[in-house]
Amino acid sequence: MIVTTKPIKELLKIWQQERLITSLDRHFALEMTKLHQETPPLFTLICALVSQHLSSQHTCLPLKQIDLDNPFKEQISQCKIELDVEQLTEQLLAFDAVGTIDNAHNKPLILDKGNLYLQRYYHYEKDVAGALKRLAQTNAQLDKAHLEEANVLLGQLFTPTEQQYDWQKIATATAMTKKLAVITGGPGTGKTTTVTKLLYLLCARQALTIRLVAPTGKAAARLSESIKASKQRLASDLKHAGISDLANNIANIPEEAATLHRLLGVIPNSHEFRHNKDNPLRLDLLVIDEASMVDLPMMYKVLSALPEHASLILLGDQDQLASVEAGAVLADICAGLKQVAKSGKKSRWHMRYSQDQAELLGQLTDTGLSEFIHPNPKIGDSLCMLMHSHRFQGDAGIGQLATAVNQSNLERIAQVWQTGYQELLWIEHSQQTNQFNQPALTHSTANISNQGLEQLLNQAVEQYGHYLNQIDANSLPSAQAIIDSFNQYRILCAMRAGEYGVEGINQSVTNALAANGLIKPEQEFYAGRPLIIQSNDYNLGLFNGDIGLILPDSTSETGRLMAHFIQADGSLLKVLPARLPSHETCYAMTVHKSQGSEFSHVALVLPIRPSVAQQQLLSKELIYTAITRAKHHFTCLGSQRVFEHASTCLTQRASGLAQRLWRED
Repeated sequence: MIVTTKPIKELLKIWQQERLITSLDRHFALEMTKLHQETPPLFTLICALVSQHLSSQHTCLPLKQIDLDNPFKEQISQCKIELDVEQLTEQLLAFDAVGTIDNAHNKPLILDKGNLYLQRYYHYEKDVAGALKRLAQTNAQLDKAHLEEANVLLGQLFTPTEQQYDWQKIATATAMTKKLAVITGGPGTGKTTTVTKLLYLLCARQALTIRLVAPTGKAAARLSESIKASKQRLASDLKHAGISDLANNIANIPEEAATLHRLLGVIPNSHEFRHNKDNPLRLDLLVIDEASMVDLPMMYKVLSALPEHASLILLGDQDQLASVEAGAVLADICAGLKQVAKSGKKSRWHMRYSQDQAELLGQLTDTGLSEFIHPNPKIGDSLCMLMHSHRFQGDAGIGQLATAVNQSNLERIAQVWQTGYQELLWIEHSQQTNQFNQPALTHSTANISNQGLEQLLNQAVEQYGHYLNQIDANSLPSAQAIIDSFNQYRILCAMRAGEYGVEGINQSVTNALAANGLIKPEQEFYAGRPLIIQSNDYNLGLFNGDIGLILPDSTSETGRLMAHFIQADGSLLKVLPARLPSHETCYAMTVHKSQGSEFSHVALVLPIRPSVAQQQLLSKELIYTAITRAKHHFTCLGSQRVFEHASTCLTQRASGLAQRLWRED
């Protein structure tokens, strides 16, 4: 059934050494072989493939996607499966360890609809799909009086716009009519503004227990800040409109956000949470921001702990990087909206409503939505995408570049860089390479200089100097002010290792700042050193991805150095450096770790000549996410070839969730 150049166990070792599989993948395959007295090499191979796919954030192994002639994509294949997909399916079902939907009990592997799962992930996916569909099929009870009242309130909160469709208004109406609402859109499209107005309307109708959460501490802190700012704008708008009698309801809108882990209740030294299906959460409405970062296992645990009567709102950008762990839940939820509009013109996203929902939303918003009626809407009645960006108005360079990258439009990408936008800065790794205005050239290693890196380091010294100079001031500002100043600028890297990865850039920036007398890194914890936490410490209240600064303690007579962190509720946490969990310097961080954050100025660093493994990390979603972390300025150190290649590589994670949500009966 398979042909190999060496025994399969030897090949597993070679593949691990060549980093085609992880040690965990190899160990899993070897452990699974113990389930059979005489284990066929095919079974061992397939087990390694399943584990490898999970390690690569796929939730399953689609049999049709296996390269039968070279399953592990070696430079020279040492293994070949001499079966077609139909024969392979038959062989897998003959193994005792492989079950189907009809006999999934106590089977470690499940084969369903051509996808091979670990049993746990099969149940995660099936249960998440079932829970989302149940929520989407449940309507909020709105009688005629409620409809008329909601129509009036929506008219007061949303003033007429020049846009044909006010998607913020439609999204708010969607969440008022369904127990599940998925509100997505790019940066600046008003997701937080929309949900604030929605919460205002819901709080005006009845008393609700509402919880706001995000996947990480910094995302939760940003959500809190955004809600507070939105409440202030809403109060001003209501006062200006003369709706003071309802303004008191603004105070009922919650503004303190927590992490998903804190919401569910962490049990030390356990993967389980205090809240689950047997001990559900005590809430009426759950709002999850940055939903693109929520992986499949976490979404399963959240939905399992959601009370039967509760509603769920998911906010996020479906085009951003997916979660670090397995799955791309938000992208799968939105997958059914990718279709061709009725006019025959291609439309990247197109709403998908039932006739009843289109008419109901039309009544609430005074908007005709007949062009979005679909004969088989599935969960489309619960979805709304915000299309208009308020952050990147008109010809703003950052917005133009983000859109071009998101559309993988190479011609438009080059045009944007060549236009000379003040907010965009392109830095070449070497002056001898092209700068988006010359034909692409090839170079030998000898031609590459550090001129581009030197320019980036000069920028970093200038930008980071703003917060470091405050530490040296005679009158030390508050830690909050210094941290805010530090967070104005950030270097983002596509990967961790190498001269142009997080490790190399952090060291280069450290050296440059020291050479300019801005820091004194003779000791491990020096004043001004930024830190990013790499593991959770529930006792201290620090979590993976939290960022803080080493600063003198203003309450200490000796000014001893402490690690200062801004928590999700806006309070300041001070920790002795010796007590910190695992951490590293954070002048630069990965794009993945930056999700949920915004900075005034972002500098993205790309490798000069990425390896095959590095090329797999460079994707359209990574570039788009990096660009959209910037509010006012975006710099990129890279080469045209690498930037364009990444902008055309779409991340595709194997999953059956979209099919279960959109194509199953």
